[in-house]
Amino acid sequence: MNAPFPILSLEGSQTMSERRAIIDIGSNTVRLVVYGGPRRAPTVVLNEKVSAKLGKDLDRTGMLPEKAMGAALAGLGRFAALLRLLGVADVQTVATAATRDASNGGAFLDRVRALGLSPRQLTGEEEAHASALGVIGAFPEARGIVADLGGGSLELVRIDGGTIGHGISLPFGTLRLPDLRGSGERRFASRFDGALGTAWNGQAGLPLFLVGGSWRAFSRYALHLETQAHASQLDDPHGLELEPEAARRIAATLAREFTLAPVPGISGSRLNALPDAAALLVQLIDALQPSSLVFSSWGLREGLLYAGLDPAAQREDPLLASIGGFAQRYGVTHSLAMMVSNWTAPVSGYLTDRAEALRWSATMLTLAAQRTEPNLRRDEGLDWALRKRWIGIENQGRAQLAATMIGNSGAIEVPPDVFELAPPEAIREAIGWGLATRLCRKLCAGAAPAIANSSIAVTGGKLVLTLREPAAPLYTDSAARSLKLLADWLGLQFSVNVELAASLRTLA
Repeated sequence: MNAPFPILSLEGSQTMSERRAIIDIGSNTVRLVVYGGPRRAPTVVLNEKVSAKLGKDLDRTGMLPEKAMGAALAGLGRFAALLRLLGVADVQTVATAATRDASNGGAFLDRVRALGLSPRQLTGEEEAHASALGVIGAFPEARGIVADLGGGSLELVRIDGGTIGHGISLPFGTLRLPDLRGSGERRFASRFDGALGTAWNGQAGLPLFLVGGSWRAFSRYALHLETQAHASQLDDPHGLELEPEAARRIAATLAREFTLAPVPGISGSRLNALPDAAALLVQLIDALQPSSLVFSSWGLREGLLYAGLDPAAQREDPLLASIGGFAQRYGVTHSLAMMVSNWTAPVSGYLTDRAEALRWSATMLTLAAQRTEPNLRRDEGLDWALRKRWIGIENQGRAQLAATMIGNSGAIEVPPDVFELAPPEAIREAIGWGLATRLCRKLCAGAAPAIANSSIAVTGGKLVLTLREPAAPLYTDSAARSLKLLADWLGLQFSVNVELAASLRTLA
C-alpha cells in the first residue's frame, strides 16, 4: 500500500483562506482580482479590469496620458469601494512598467493613495521575480525560462525547481510593439536581438513558460486551430504545451495578418494585438531555442500570493489543494478522501509522489461527482477533468482524471480524444483507479466504519477482498460485480475472505 507522505496531506490543502485581493496597475490594463478558496490554490471570486492604456505613447511623451490616468483612477475608485463593501482587508496594490518609466508616474500613484489604496511601485527585477513565483506556484518542479509579456515590458527570468535565477526587463510590451514593428520586421528583429544580447546570458534548449494576457490569447488561438483540425475537449490554455516548431509556424502566420476573425475566448482588443505579440514570439523562439512552450495562467498576481505563504504551505501539492478545495464544496471531506485513497492503493502499485498526488486528486473528484445528479455524473465529471481550471496538472494528468471518472462509472471505453492526451498505459492505470473506487463505493457507501473493516490486496496472483465481521453483510451482488470487473481489468482471479469472530470463511 502506498503510504501517505507529508507533502500530500489533504488537511493543509483544504484550509480555506480569507478573501485576498490584488490590484495590478499595468501599462495596458488596471485589474482587480479577489481570491478565495484554498490558500495553496486560490480561486478567483471577482475579476474586473479597466483598459486604461497608461503606457500608450509613453516612448514618445515620457508621461502617462491624462485621459488614461482619468480612466484608471475611475476604475481604481470603484475597486476601492468594492473592496470596502465586500469586507476584503488583505489587499495588495502594485504598479508595473508604465508608472515606473513615466516622469509623472509618482504623482499618479499619489492620486491613487488618495483613494485609500497603498500602491507599491515594482522594479523590473521585482516584477520578473513575482511572475517567476507565479509559475513556480503553478508548476512546482518547473525548470526553464519565464517570459511575462505586459503592456509596457517583457520580463525574462530563469527558474530551476523553485529557485529563481537571472532576470531582465526589456521595453518590448504590447503597447510598444506596433511602433517597434513599424520600421519593418528586419529592423524589429535586429532591435530585439540587440536588447536581448546585451542583457541576457540564459541557456538555450530550456522550456519557455509564457505568462500574460497576450500569450494566453495566443494559446487560445492555438487551441482553436486544434479544435478545427479535429474534435478536442480541451479549451483551458493553462498548462498547454506546444512544440517550438508548431508554435513558431502559428506565430509566423499570425504576425502577417492584419485582421483576424473572432475566436471564442479572445476579446477584440487581444485579438487586434495578437499579430504583434506573435511577431515577438517568433523572435523569442529564434533567440532562446526553447525545448517546448508552456502557457501559464498564473503570473505576477498569483506570485504575490504565493510569496505570502509560509514554506510548509508552499510545499503543498497544488493539484491536491485545487481539487481538494473544489471537492469540499460537494461535501467530500479530506478524511473520507484519504480513507478511500488508502483503501484503493494496493491495486495501484508503487507511485511517485506526483503520481500519487494525481491518484488522490482523481479519487476526490470522483467522490465529488457522486454527489451530483445521477444522469449528469459521467459527463459532468469528464468536463471537470478535461475543461476545469486545475493547478499543477498537464494533459496526461487531465486524461487520467477523465479515465478515472470513466472507470468509476463502470465503463472501460475511453473517447479517442482522451487517448490522444496520454500513453495507453497511463489511461489503463487510471481506469483501474476508477474501478477500485467504484468497488469501494458499492461496498462501503462512504461509511467510515465499513471502509475501516474491509480491504483489498493483490496476493498470490489474486485480488483478495477481506471483510471483517461488522462489514460482512455488505458483500452483495452489486459489490461482487464491481469486484469481478476490477479483477478482470487487472487480469487477476479474485476471492473474498470474511473474518468472523472465531473463524475465517473464504467465498469463491
